[in-house]
Amino acid sequence: MKFTPHLRFQRRKINTLTGWGAIAAATLLFGCSPNQQPLSCALPTPSAEAAARLKQTPSIQLSLLLDGTPSMQGYVNGLPDSRYNKTLRLIDSASSTGWNSATTKYYRFGTQKQAIDRDTFLKAQLPAFYQGGADFSTSRIDAALSNPAENQLSLVVTDLYQKDADVRLVQNLLAQRYLSQGYAVGILAVKSEFKGTVYDVGISNQNFEYATPGKPAKAFHPFYVLSLGSYGNINHFFDQLQRNGLNAVDHEFVIFSPHPVEQAATLNANEVKSAPHKDILQPKALNDSRVMVRKNKATDPVQFLVVTKKTDSQPTDVEIPYRALNGVLPIEGGAITLTPTLEQYQGKGFQPVETQGFQLTNWSVKNNALRFKTKIQADQLEPGIYRFNFDASPTDFTEPDWWNNWNATEGNLDGAKTNNLLPFLRGLRLRTAELMKQQKPIIARLCYAVQKK
Repeated sequence: MKFTPHLRFQRRKINTLTGWGAIAAATLLFGCSPNQQPLSCALPTPSAEAAARLKQTPSIQLSLLLDGTPSMQGYVNGLPDSRYNKTLRLIDSASSTGWNSATTKYYRFGTQKQAIDRDTFLKAQLPAFYQGGADFSTSRIDAALSNPAENQLSLVVTDLYQKDADVRLVQNLLAQRYLSQGYAVGILAVKSEFKGTVYDVGISNQNFEYATPGKPAKAFHPFYVLSLGSYGNINHFFDQLQRNGLNAVDHEFVIFSPHPVEQAATLNANEVKSAPHKDILQPKALNDSRVMVRKNKATDPVQFLVVTKKTDSQPTDVEIPYRALNGVLPIEGGAITLTPTLEQYQGKGFQPVETQGFQLTNWSVKNNALRFKTKIQADQLEPGIYRFNFDASPTDFTEPDWWNNWNATEGNLDGAKTNNLLPFLRGLRLRTAELMKQQKPIIARLCYAVQKK
C-alpha cells in the first residue's frame, strides 16, 4: 500500500508526457501542411466595342443598293416569280420587320450611285429598271460602297460580273473599310431563273444569251447580296430573311470575319471527350507535400493529371465542343497556332520553365468540335507540379465547295456560273485570314495542372 501513491504519480507523468507528445506531433504536422494554390482558367474577354458588334443594334440604318445594269435584266424578263424577284421581296420585308426602329434608303448603281425611293426599288422586279442609260451600262460595285457605321447595314444586290482590276479594287475596299475596322462582310448567293444576256465575260468582255426555262435549278444563273456592317446586324438580317421565307429558295451564305467565335472553347468537365490513358490519373486535386493545387471554383475548366516516370508517351485523343459564330467561314484545322504558358511550382509559386514535356498536336475541326491529341513525355519533366495553359488561334479558313462549283474559268460561257467568282471570294478569304493572323483571336483556352511523381 505504500507504493500506491507513487504508482499513481508515475501514471500521471506518463499521461502528461503522452499528451505533450501528441500536441508536439500535431504542431509539427500543422507546420508542414502544404501551401494552398487555387487555380482558375480565366477566359479572354473581347473589348466592349467588339462584343457589341456581335449583337444586333436596337435600331438600324439600312441602305439597299441594286445593280441597275442591263446584265441584271435577265432575272426579270417575263419571270415575275423568279427567285431573284422573290429575294427582292424578302429583302424589302426584312428591312421593315427586322428591327424596332429602321430607316431605309434605296439606291440604284452602275458607274455611279443614284438615290431612289421605295416605289422605284419595287420596280426592280420589272425590265425597265435596268434601262437607265449610260450611267448604268457598267457595274462598278466600288461606287456602291460607303464608310461603315455602328448601326448601319448596306445590302448590295449584283451578279458580281467584274473585270480582274475591279475584283482587286472591291477586295481592297471591303478589307480596308470593313474587315480591318472590325466589321464583317456577308455574301448571300442564290441561283435564279434567267432569260437574257450575260455581259462582260472574261478579259475580252464577251456577251452571250442564256435562258433557263426548262432547265433544272442547278443550271439557274447566280446573283449575290453583299451584306456590309457589324457581324450582329448581318447575321440578324440573314436570320430574318430565313424567317420570312428564304429557306424556300436554294441559297448559300457565308460571313467573312477575322473573329470566328464569340467565346473560346475550354476543358469543361461536362463536355470533354477523352480517350482513357492507363498510365495517367485524373484526380480532383494535386498534392506533392509542398503545395496542394485545386480549382478556385468547382466550375473552373482546369484538368488535373498525374504521371510517373513509367508513363509512356502514347498520345491521347481529346475532343471539345467548338461553337463558331453562325455563318462564318470554317477554320482550317491544320492551321492553328498555340501560345503556351509553361510554369512549375518552385516554393513561392509557379515560375516559368522551358519544357517539351506536354504537347498538343494533330488539330482538326469537324462536326462543331475541336479535336487534338495530348502528348505527355514524362521523362522530360522533373518531379513536381506544373501548370500548362495553351491558347489556340487559327491562321486560315477552309473554302466551301460551292465557291469552285459556281466559278466560271476564263473563256467559259456557262450561265450557271459566275466569272471571276473564285478569285473574288478567295481574295476576301486571304485578306480576312491575314487580319486574323495579326489579331490572333483565341478559339480555345486549355488549362492543365500536371503532377510528375
